[in-house]
Amino acid sequence: MFKKTDVIFVLFFCCPSLAQAGDLSKLVEKRINQDGTTLDLKGLNIGQKGSKKLASMESLASLVTLHLQGNNIKSYGMKALARSPHLTNLKHIDLWGNLLGDLGLKAIADSPYLKNLESLKLWKNEISDDSVELLAESKNFSHLKTLMLNNNLITDLGATIIAKSENFSQLKTLNLFRNEIGDGGALAFANSRNFPNLESLFLGENRITDKGAVALIESKSFPALKILDLGKNLLGEPSALAAFQINRKGKVRVIYR
Repeated sequence: MFKKTDVIFVLFFCCPSLAQAGDLSKLVEKRINQDGTTLDLKGLNIGQKGSKKLASMESLASLVTLHLQGNNIKSYGMKALARSPHLTNLKHIDLWGNLLGDLGLKAIADSPYLKNLESLKLWKNEISDDSVELLAESKNFSHLKTLMLNNNLITDLGATIIAKSENFSQLKTLNLFRNEIGDGGALAFANSRNFPNLESLFLGENRITDKGAVALIESKSFPALKILDLGKNLLGEPSALAAFQINRKGKVRVIYR
């Protein structure tokens, strides 16, 4: 007998697009808030065709926040959205699990309309070092306060590019959890002076050892830092001791287990 969770899984991953089966315009009308600033379409699997239709809707001109988690829009769908003149007011977009890849990130970076982004959530999108440089250089990302890149394919190279970029001076939260970052990336962040407003840095479940972890824990590069997550890395006693000393002061919480 199926459990309730099994049924949800089958509906979400196996059925044809729920949005395409009906009228996307009606879905948008139902799911957009009263003043037209927030639209929640998460988990509807609108796909690439749905993304193209969504991009053409003039009713989204006031949209500030867009939830598109789990919609399988891929790079083609992201290109359509990035070319939409109706999304110029967009500040917050959640694109979790859409298989955007590097081409999808490039579409956001090159967009003539997505210039006001403050929150960009790109976790689980198969993003690699190949497109990280676009993040570091495109002015479309210079206003970001939240950048979530967890569960991707970023290595020391990509982490170093981010750490050396001057594009993220307003950033408060940077999530790089569960990538492929080692000590090279950790040391690049520890020596960076480009994150004066960063409050939360998540680097858990990467490939960082005591060498990179201790450097980060003891770094003076993040004057506003409140949370440093290094959990589930290859850490030993030196990291534990350094974290204990910092945690005892109470200003920064270091997670190292």
